[in-house]
Formats: sequence, structure tokens, C-alpha cells
Amino acid sequence: MTTTGVMGLDAVEIVPAGPLSGVLAAPSSKSVTNRLLVIAALAEGTSRLGSVLRSDDTAVMMAGLAAFGAGVRDIGDDRIEVAGTAGHLSTPDDVVSAGLSGTTLRWLAAVALLAPGPVVLDGAGPLRQRPILPLLQALESLGATIETDGGRPPLRISSGGLPGGRIRVDAAESSQFATSLLLVAPYAEHDLELEVVNLGAAGYVDLTVEAMSRWGAAVAAPDDAHFVVTAGRHYRARDEIVEYDASAAAHLFALAMATGGNVMVANAVATRQPDSGIVAVFEEMGGEVSGNPGGGVTVARPGELRGVDVDVALMPDQVPTLAVLGVLASGTTTLRHVSVSRGHETDRVTAIARELTSLGASLEDDGDDTLVVHGGHRLHGGVVDTYDDHRMAMALSSLAAVVAGVTIRDPGCVAKTYPRYWEDAAALGLRRAGG
Repeated sequence: MTTTGVMGLDAVEIVPAGPLSGVLAAPSSKSVTNRLLVIAALAEGTSRLGSVLRSDDTAVMMAGLAAFGAGVRDIGDDRIEVAGTAGHLSTPDDVVSAGLSGTTLRWLAAVALLAPGPVVLDGAGPLRQRPILPLLQALESLGATIETDGGRPPLRISSGGLPGGRIRVDAAESSQFATSLLLVAPYAEHDLELEVVNLGAAGYVDLTVEAMSRWGAAVAAPDDAHFVVTAGRHYRARDEIVEYDASAAAHLFALAMATGGNVMVANAVATRQPDSGIVAVFEEMGGEVSGNPGGGVTVARPGELRGVDVDVALMPDQVPTLAVLGVLASGTTTLRHVSVSRGHETDRVTAIARELTSLGASLEDDGDDTLVVHGGHRLHGGVVDTYDDHRMAMALSSLAAVVAGVTIRDPGCVAKTYPRYWEDAAALGLRRAGG
């Protein structure tokens, strides 16, 4: 099975082929790549980023930053050179498209406050449905004037600059709202004091603060809900290598968990990425997790797959993955604090429940914050939708690897964050009908 053989297909049928095993490298982190691109674009001087993720989400971020005047240049071998603006941005000549990238839309909305003229941000259809209103309210509290389509993109943002001061943002729907404000805060006229309420995936904000500090910003965090960013402590250009993507690695490990295989991600390192914590959940479900002396992490499942009761607030991207494993496990799997996943590329809770039910599984969606998955039901083949959602496609591939006759629509949607997913899965032994 090759990338070119799958990515352009309307649908792909997976053929179960026994345990999936092997050693490979996960792609570089989308979260880290996009954070560093924004920071480097605002920094003074020229930075070089190595092992940059090449995906739809990072491509629209690079294009967006270039529209604000940053010099973004491909220098080969997954390296990007960024000539920073020192915080002096240009006003884009045209609408800046974020494609399907919520990260790009939300972070560039705050970047727009540093541009001298009005900025129009938009995205593809599904992105227009993703939540952003709490962030817009925080930007307006900083003096921005924002015209929207009922609180949704397209956004026309006009600002007289970034004054700083005390602001508050509700991050119940996304930690990216807090990250957006923090990333631009060093360029405020006065210190910015940010209060973040209802923050679930705090680890992603920690990832932001750590990157800001490495690049020269001064960020104090008296507690988990308050951040103080010193005005005038701007980013300084530097060279940096992007670490592996823990979210992508989770999908590779899930193939081992679903099929009773053994997968080593050779470039997995200690990281603040919240999704790295999913390996502990895999252990609870019957997996064996080990670090390797030469680097990397291995996940294997030698025995029965067991249901778990787990709080997913810190890793909402993995709700589809854990739901899939739950239907394959014995007993009941209860996923708590799933509500953030309802505002991703699609309502992932409703979507995964619908698709798994169509294959014979039994799930209970309370419509709010809990998803209960009953394992042990007889599953059958069928056609499942991905809703143009990369994580739905990758999660459902783990089910298709053990349940005969499962066809996955729009497999190419993985290009959002993991363009070579099907190629890597094939290297582990995943097969497709006719391939």
C-alpha cells in the first residue's frame, strides 16, 4: 500500500492481516512546528527550523505568516528558514486562508493585532464551524474591532496595536485561545497579564510557554490559570529542531494495540506534548510500554485488550482512538471530559459513536462530557465516514485492521497532519484490498 495508491482514493478497504509490527519514525510535531513558525516570524533576525512537519496545516501557517511579511523559505531536507519581522508586520494584500487549520486561524487572529491595517482571515467550510468566539472577545478587550459572520469566519480584524494590560479568556473550547494571546504578548506596549479560565488541556499551554522562554520572552506563571508576559522582551532568532509528534505516534501505537502487534517509534523522546500520556492508558488496556536504550518507545499488546475508565481532558485528540480500542476490548471503556472533542474538525464524539455503531458496536453518548463504550459486541464490515477529519481516519484504520470488510471514506484527509500515514501503516503490515 503506497501513499500515492491511497491518498487520491475516494475510499479504501482495509484487509485484516494479523498483528502489525515494525520500527519507524513518527512525523515531526504539528503543534511544535506551528508554534515555532509563529515565534520565528515575530523574532528579530533569521531562524532555521529543522525536521519541520510538511502537512496541510503547516503549509497554511507558513503562507499566512509570509502574508504578514515574514520571509519563509524552504531550504531543503525538511528545513525552513524564517526571516523574522521583529514584530513589525505588513498588512496582507488579500484574504489570509487558514484552510482547515484551527491552529492557524486562531493564532493568526492574534498576530493580526500587530498589523497596521485591517486583516481578513478565512478558511474552508468546516473551519467556519469551529469555535472561536471566546478568543475574539479577548481580542476585542484589547481594543480590536472584529467583524464576523455571527461569531464565525470570515473575520475582519482592525487594531491600533496591542496595548497589553489585564485580560481574560475562556479556554473551555480550546487551549489554543490562550496560546494565541501568549504568542503575541511580548510585542504589547505594556506587560500582558492573562487569566485563563476553564483550561482543560493545560499541557499545550505549557508547551507554548516553554517555547516562548527558549526564544527570549519572559513569561511568569504564578499558577496554572495566570500568566504574565513582560513587554519588550522580544523573541530572538535561533536554530531549532522540531521534535516528534506524540499525537501521530499514538495512532501508530494504536495499530499495535488493536492487532496484538509490536510497534516502536524510534524518534519518540521525553516531551511536554500532552498526547504522550496516552501510552499510560495503553498500559492500563493491556499493553506493554518500554523505552529503548538507544532512544524511542515501544508499545506491544501480548494479551487481552481491556476496557478502561479514563479522563481525556488532557488529550482530547485521542477520543476516537480510545473509542475504537474500547469496542475491541473486553468490558466497558468510559471516556470522561470529552466535550472539547466536539469542537474539533468535526464533533468527534458524535461522529465516532455513529460510525462504530454502524459496524455493530454499542456506545452511549450523553451529549455532553462522557462517552461510554461497551466492548465485546460482534462487529461487522461496512463503509465509515471520516468527516474530513484526519484523526477519524487514522483511528478507524485500527479497527479496520482487525474487522473484515471495513471501508474508510476520504483516506486522504490524513494530509492535514500526517501525509505519509498510509505509507507508514503499510510498512507495519497494514493491507488494502486490491493493493
